[in-house]
Amino acid sequence: MPRARPAASCTVSSCPKPRSNTRAPSSKRAGLAAHVEFHLGNALDTLAMLPGPFDFVLLDLWKDLYVPCLELAHPKLAPNACVVADNMIFPPSPTEQAAYKKAVRAKPDMESLLLPIGSGLEISKKRG
Repeated sequence: MPRARPAASCTVSSCPKPRSNTRAPSSKRAGLAAHVEFHLGNALDTLAMLPGPFDFVLLDLWKDLYVPCLELAHPKLAPNACVVADNMIFPPSPTEQAAYKKAVRAKPDMESLLLPIGSGLEISKKRG
């Protein structure tokens, strides 16, 4: 049975440039500032630095970074964690999209499927 997240839970966002970090003021206005961490810098550096465990990972960045981000996040995934890769159908990037699907589906502890809604979501779950 799903449970509500504890009050101490945290959402982490990584933005490469100061001007792209536009969500910080929104989280403050929504009263969520105490539950969101924003990191300025490279997503790979941020993932390497964070200890985990992660319950949910959203990949929505340059497609050539999806596999490296998966490789960094995978060992830190909590049991039953969910990884969602956005834009897996559109805009077309067949080489990177195929590489990510192959990488995530090759992990023996992951289940994955492509959901063809919007721009396409590859939804993957780590077995618990």
